[in-house]
Amino acid sequence: MAGLAAGIVSVMLLGGAALAEDKFSAVYVMSDNLGDMGFNDNAKTGFDRAAKDGVKVKLLQASPTDPQLWRQNLEAVSNSGDWSVIFTGPNMHDNLAAVAPQHPEQKYVFFDDELALPNVLSVKYAQNEGSYLAGVLAAIAATDKTDFPLSSGEPKIAVVAGMDLPVIQDFILGFKQGAATIAPDVQVQVIFIGNFNDAQKAYDLTKTAIENGANVVYNVAGPAGLGILKGAADSNKYAIGVDSDQNGLHPKNVIASMTKQIGNSIYDSIEQIRAGKAEFGKLKIYGLANEGVGLIYNDALVPAAVKAKVDEAKAKVVDGQLKVDTAFK
Repeated sequence: MAGLAAGIVSVMLLGGAALAEDKFSAVYVMSDNLGDMGFNDNAKTGFDRAAKDGVKVKLLQASPTDPQLWRQNLEAVSNSGDWSVIFTGPNMHDNLAAVAPQHPEQKYVFFDDELALPNVLSVKYAQNEGSYLAGVLAAIAATDKTDFPLSSGEPKIAVVAGMDLPVIQDFILGFKQGAATIAPDVQVQVIFIGNFNDAQKAYDLTKTAIENGANVVYNVAGPAGLGILKGAADSNKYAIGVDSDQNGLHPKNVIASMTKQIGNSIYDSIEQIRAGKAEFGKLKIYGLANEGVGLIYNDALVPAAVKAKVDEAKAKVVDGQLKVDTAFK
């Protein structure tokens, strides 16, 4: 373990006091840092819950601009043999594809992506379904000046996204489809930042989208999304948060957050593995039907009648009446 410490930065150890009676352990090899108030912080909640159950948990943060360290960390924990399960997520596909086959006895959980290997449990989220609800709400908010007085009443909304990737296109397709059910003539600007970390660029692009008429901007940009929410607030328009509940960051402007229940899926995966029920080599999807994604309203901004309309749309997806478009075929 001494050699491991030299190659790892920003290590967080949780739940150490319970190790004597529970030898199950889980480590998360990150390609980013905590503190984004979104994806990464949501993931941490699952590990925190597991730590309270006596699981040894370690989170290995790394600079998002240092992919060499991501690979080093993954190789180090895999070589150590100290972990019951190794978690990793976004940006780690090629690294995991190279490392996991070298350690066939080591269990891995790969979330927010998919890798077909016998020792990997893949976990993905139906972000298109959650984004469908976000689109429904965005179109209502854009066109209803009575309940949403910061809007112009025109069916103009926007998505400011990190990068043009399949998972991001899944967000966008669902969002567009949901918006079109409310306003068939809706105009949806789609703007890419080019990364998931440049909050200033995200802020500037959000301001541009609003100058071009957007009444509501959907944040699909990870840590950079904090700039989107601030840009909407500074422009006195509406925004929809993502991954975690971001409503409180700008409570007069963020009308809802489309949450991917990453922490819940991580905790659930640990429980399944401990019980011997996890299906390695397969993909598990968390969507609206199993509460893997959802919309958390800002109660101060979204009236009950509007919530009811969005919830009607959710019911149609859950019971199969409506199929949400997806970027994954």
